[in-house]
Amino acid sequence: MRLTISFNLLLTVSLYSCTNQHQVEPNICVANQSKEISFKTDIIPILQKNCWSCHNAVNHSGGLVLETYQQVSEDAKSGELYDAIVPFNSNPTRMPKGGILSECEVATIKKWIDNKMPNN
Repeated sequence: MRLTISFNLLLTVSLYSCTNQHQVEPNICVANQSKEISFKTDIIPILQKNCWSCHNAVNHSGGLVLETYQQVSEDAKSGELYDAIVPFNSNPTRMPKGGILSECEVATIKKWIDNKMPNN
């Protein structure tokens, strides 16, 4: 009898917790917000996640390192950064190798470039 009550209580709590979960806020893209894009808090995390395994001081694939503001801004000024991450004429993106950036990540980098690449 005691085992049945414990089991029923556990089942009830489990079912209640499954049906009463909090709604998760959708991931809001920073590029769609009115705030200024920050190199340090918005751009570096994208590069670290997607680019640094090939474009760092040790593995500078293609001679390109994307670890500092100066390195990234030079590549952005030349147009290479944006051209590498955006598909052109139905061709896949050149970077990152074996993957693609999310629409939000591309939009965030584009907004940072369009805003004159602030070092913030």
